[in-house]
Amino acid sequence: MCLPTLIYGQSKSVSLDEAIGMFKQNSLERLVFSYNQEMEQGNALNYKAYPNPEVSILHESLNAGSPDYDETTFLISQPLELLGQPFLRRKSAVALSEASQLEFEHQEQLLIAKMKSLYVSHWYLSKRLEVVSQALESVNEIRQSALARKEEGAYSTIQFQRFNIEYGRYLRLRDEIQSKLTLTSNQLILLLSPEDKREGTLQFTENFSVDPISDTEGSILEYALQNRSDLKQAEQLVTANDLQYTVERRERFPDLNLDFGYKSQSNGSEGFVIGGSLKLPIFNQNKGNVIRTQAQARSSAIELELKISTIKNEVIAAYQRVSLLQEQWKELQTFSSNTSMLETARISYKEGEYSLLELLDAIEAYVDAQRLVHQTISEYNQALFSLDVASGGKLFSTN
Repeated sequence: MCLPTLIYGQSKSVSLDEAIGMFKQNSLERLVFSYNQEMEQGNALNYKAYPNPEVSILHESLNAGSPDYDETTFLISQPLELLGQPFLRRKSAVALSEASQLEFEHQEQLLIAKMKSLYVSHWYLSKRLEVVSQALESVNEIRQSALARKEEGAYSTIQFQRFNIEYGRYLRLRDEIQSKLTLTSNQLILLLSPEDKREGTLQFTENFSVDPISDTEGSILEYALQNRSDLKQAEQLVTANDLQYTVERRERFPDLNLDFGYKSQSNGSEGFVIGGSLKLPIFNQNKGNVIRTQAQARSSAIELELKISTIKNEVIAAYQRVSLLQEQWKELQTFSSNTSMLETARISYKEGEYSLLELLDAIEAYVDAQRLVHQTISEYNQALFSLDVASGGKLFSTN
């Protein structure tokens, strides 16, 4: 099947790996998450920023008495946090920045898995359309033969009508599959191609099969707990929130505001000015921020525990799904689902060895068998993609 793509006036074969590269380059959803990451990193930079110094210029001019008197003062005022808050804020900001990067990586993995599932769905629908089209062609060929035999008097109108009914059924089924295939194609276009470059054709060439995995459930779970980006993100948030709580507790104590400057008087006197000030924690003791950050730190710690439990459940469920589909595939190997089954039925009917009902049953059995084979392959690979996300990229880490 073909889809529009960003290759102008050309047909380009795209494997699954190439589709992943196109997604990373052109996906608007991925771009939104990258901007969200930049916003979070901007917030982290703001949090660790040290207060700017304040420069003041003061000039006094007194002329009510005699002689006139002028005085000019240049003053720099700098807040000094004496309990290590800048160092703690910097460490917290680093953790927050790392958490935003890990969140982006996890969202990207989810989007790639979504795109891969669509790719497999497109493959399945293409195979399904091919099989149903073969069945439709076979029914139509025999229908045309039956029409000639009806005119010769060998077939009754009711017998011939049965062919028309079967032909209409497969024709409707083919159109439904084609509609679903078109919808899947459009969804892939949105993920892979920029809006202004959708000319030409894109051919999906990946061929899927059922390849058993050698990893055990335990090894995948262990890998997930060590490498899942969303789990690492939760750990970084715990670190960042604990540091913020410590910062806010220390903010309850007054910090020194240091003033340093230079003064010049009209009588020729000049010299340096040094001073300082302390904010008295009388009306504002930072209780609100202390309570907020303490609750935030406790909440992130609980969320980390929940995340670990969720990951374990996701890995177990995904692994069991892959194992069940693998067993189903073994059972399907006993089915005869190749095209010779359809051809044999057509020849047998022409030679009088099959009745009309036997022929139609054989065609339907061929279509159902092919559907089961292709559907199992599709579901198995989609289950693998889900397991890969749950494992933190153990199965397809290069993607």
